[in-house]
Amino acid sequence: MASQSFRGQSRNSLLRLILEKQSASLYGLVLVALCGLLGMTQSIANELLVPVIVLVVMYEFQKRLDQGVPLLQLTALIAVLQWLLGPLLAYNSDYEFGRYDMYVTEGTYFQYALPATAFYVAVMLAVGASVKQRQLLQNLDRKNFVSIGIALNLISLASAVAAPRFSGNLQFFLFLLSQLRYVGGLYLLFSRHELRLLMFGASLSPLLMTSLSSGMFHDMILWFSIIFCYWFAQRKWLFAVKMLILFSAAFAMFSIQVVKQEYREKMRKGEPASIVTLLGEYITPGGKAWESNALSLAVTRLNQGWIVSAVMEHVPLEEPFCDGETLKEAFVSALVPRILLPNKATAGGRANFRRFTGLEIADSTSMGISPLGEAYANFGEFGGTIVMVCYGAAFSGMFYLALLNVIRRPAFFFWLPLIFYQSMKAETEFVVVLNQITKGGLVAIVMYYLIDLNFPVRVRRLVMPVRGSAGNLSTATPVRTLVRS
Repeated sequence: MASQSFRGQSRNSLLRLILEKQSASLYGLVLVALCGLLGMTQSIANELLVPVIVLVVMYEFQKRLDQGVPLLQLTALIAVLQWLLGPLLAYNSDYEFGRYDMYVTEGTYFQYALPATAFYVAVMLAVGASVKQRQLLQNLDRKNFVSIGIALNLISLASAVAAPRFSGNLQFFLFLLSQLRYVGGLYLLFSRHELRLLMFGASLSPLLMTSLSSGMFHDMILWFSIIFCYWFAQRKWLFAVKMLILFSAAFAMFSIQVVKQEYREKMRKGEPASIVTLLGEYITPGGKAWESNALSLAVTRLNQGWIVSAVMEHVPLEEPFCDGETLKEAFVSALVPRILLPNKATAGGRANFRRFTGLEIADSTSMGISPLGEAYANFGEFGGTIVMVCYGAAFSGMFYLALLNVIRRPAFFFWLPLIFYQSMKAETEFVVVLNQITKGGLVAIVMYYLIDLNFPVRVRRLVMPVRGSAGNLSTATPVRTLVRS
């Protein structure tokens, strides 16, 4: 009995050491929720409420950025930027957006989007947890990190070559395996090998080459952002340095957004296209980036709300609420193999986009209506807000469970993006999110154990102080749960 009690105490001590149960300050959560309530009534200008929510989420993100990967805070930040700030800029600018304009009035849009987004963010950050990366990884034996990184990159390369030759579930499985290069890159980055940066760069080079050759930079920006968070949390930064780095990163993403359309156009016409040259033409003082058409393009790239507004304009006037139909399809798609249900929902978003917005897109275009738009298409304003609250709680709850597994197996920390990265996108529909979490989670767990069988990552025994009967620190005893990652 005493032994069991001690193990329980050690486990709790370890959790307190490495996990921060609350992912945002209480004041921040209350402020975001209050802004959501005020947005529901539209009693205060959105020009005040939206910046308050954005600033709170940005503060919580930067606060935990050098503590560990703030996945929940980054997800919240992407959501408020694309569902709230982007639409606010669109409503309050004179730019021409064409088909990317807002389809309902500002009051109509924010009466739904503001409370749904605010409550989604508040619940997600209240339920979730943050990991303290340096404490988690400090006792890992990293001698096999290079071998693991190379092995994962070889598996990724073979899977990427094989994937186009198959279809259906097998192709998706190979696609997931091809993403192991990012996990391998993290092992290489944290390996402490003298050539780790060179090997890390080689690991991510296929992503860079694919982005440059296709002109599609979304995945590159997302994965670089995730890996940047891992790298940044290796040390504690001065606040001024942190702000400078974050500003530089934000400026880099803005620069890519304003040049990528012309870059794609040059590639389509077969003209010489240099991303470096275009960046020089656009972002220098007096460059094209500061012209109204380039700024309108940047707002368009930021604004995911135009699709949500198109859903609100089309449903239920032209298309009735679907009362949970797409949510049921998402669960079936995630849990039932296609071989048993050939007609189940597929990723890509085209069918739902055409159905719920009334707009046409090319068969080669992948465009989703986002969780916010899908929640509205199912249940309207109030029901959609409830769906977003449940989604925030479910997502953060699953992330918390994953972190509990990380406490026992610290090296699994590098595999988390493979499970959750689709959940971070503001435009991804529920079917894609659930597919990635279930199947990505299965691939991550199976591959982690297979890799660990061949290249075990040992964890040096942690020593936890034990309090004696008088309350004083006495004999130190190793925590028995952390022996092998």
